[in-house]
Amino acid sequence: MQIVHEPFVERIRRVDVDAVVRDAAVTTAGYQGTPAPNQWFGGPALSTSAGNMVLRDAAGLVVDSLNYGGLVDPWASEGYQASSGFEQGGCFVTAPGPEGGFGAVASGADTSAGRFPDGADTDSNCTDFLLQPATTVSAASAAGATNIKVASVADFAAGQTIMIDTGANLESAVIAAVGTAGATTVGAATNVGATVIPVPSATGFSAGHTIAIDSGANRETAVVVSTTGGRGGATITVAPLTLAHAAGAQVSGTGITLTGALTKAHASGAPVSSGVPTPGAPNQYYRRSH
Repeated sequence: MQIVHEPFVERIRRVDVDAVVRDAAVTTAGYQGTPAPNQWFGGPALSTSAGNMVLRDAAGLVVDSLNYGGLVDPWASEGYQASSGFEQGGCFVTAPGPEGGFGAVASGADTSAGRFPDGADTDSNCTDFLLQPATTVSAASAAGATNIKVASVADFAAGQTIMIDTGANLESAVIAAVGTAGATTVGAATNVGATVIPVPSATGFSAGHTIAIDSGANRETAVVVSTTGGRGGATITVAPLTLAHAAGAQVSGTGITLTGALTKAHASGAPVSSGVPTPGAPNQYYRRSH
């Protein structure tokens, strides 16, 4: 018997650098939604913290550009570049994600930054783009609750649809009213007349905000005069308390009130965002009126 070995021929196609390589059989990674995109982009993965994008026409001329997360390439950042002050450094798009530069959102939140209105272009990265607001639950919420305590209320507004939690605990809700942020506990028992409340953390609390202390017959409200410290030991100063409060009593802002009751329980730290999926349509943003 004669055995004939056929030579193995490896065919190598010439492809451009950054050409798209896709396997249609892979259904657990990449964009899987509808409608199908009209164009795919290859190349190295974009940084989630900072970078720049440039759009060129058929002749190779730059027709649009932006920096996100910081001024990575200032020449490609549209808008006034001499901004100064706290968390200011020129004109760029705030990047979503836990490492997205100034104003970044909490880990676990599914958010995006985009032009608003969709397609608007005033040649300013600062004014053309909005970031979807995101925060975290700062005190556990039970199923049936109509209010959630959050670490921040910045850029949330009545009428917005929000997503709470992730995975099996994910649910959507509509905001009825936005109050004040923060949730912690009394660190040591306080007496009637006390003006300083020791707390484990004062994160989210700000002077002038109304807070609630304790529950049931011991519940009272107060206005924050000032805060000191951060995580690991802090104080909240208020006008003299009218009731005594035991260690462990809840201290919280008025939070976000919902139009309906929660259907699931949510632990402290669960992400909250306005990143409602809109397949086939522009993402949803909200610009506050000033």
